[in-house]
Amino acid sequence: MSPIVRRDRIWPAIIVTLLLGNVTLGVVLMRVAGSDPHFAIEPDYYRRAVGWDTTQAQARQNLTLGWQLQPSLGAVGGGEVPLTLVLTNAEGMPLDGASVSVEARAVAHASEVLAANLLPTGVAGEYTATLPVVREGLWEVRTVAVRGEDRLTAQLRLDARRDGPALVVTDRPGAADPDRVAAGLRIE
Repeated sequence: MSPIVRRDRIWPAIIVTLLLGNVTLGVVLMRVAGSDPHFAIEPDYYRRAVGWDTTQAQARQNLTLGWQLQPSLGAVGGGEVPLTLVLTNAEGMPLDGASVSVEARAVAHASEVLAANLLPTGVAGEYTATLPVVREGLWEVRTVAVRGEDRLTAQLRLDARRDGPALVVTDRPGAADPDRVAAGLRIE
């Protein structure tokens, strides 16, 4: 009768055990990384990367249109919060008859996306919807406004607070400082 643990089986058993342990550790780490609520993957990232020329053409169209969006987000509470956007043309005149939609996400919890179609309020150029915003902090609001053949896309940043309406954030970490670009200290 041969012993269960033979000398010629020890090293292959160690190698197989290490390989299985490595695979198990990889699966556990993928599960932990994928369950993080603060982690988000940009939807259709590859398609958007391939369509970079389309994104740049849209950015040029945004500049050509000259449309402006003035956002207003109410105080964050336990329920629905009104989001209002005022859409104006290049001369500052309100734009009616647009179809406006938004995707909002807390930057710290970017996997949770709130989507809404804004409806006209009756005031010229003003559109509104309510969103279940429950977290304070920095929010990114991606907006698409379509009027006839014209289309505007914009990314707005709002600092949602409990003690009052959200503040519009214009300074972004890593964004180019116009003075440094004009002085030739930073190439854009």
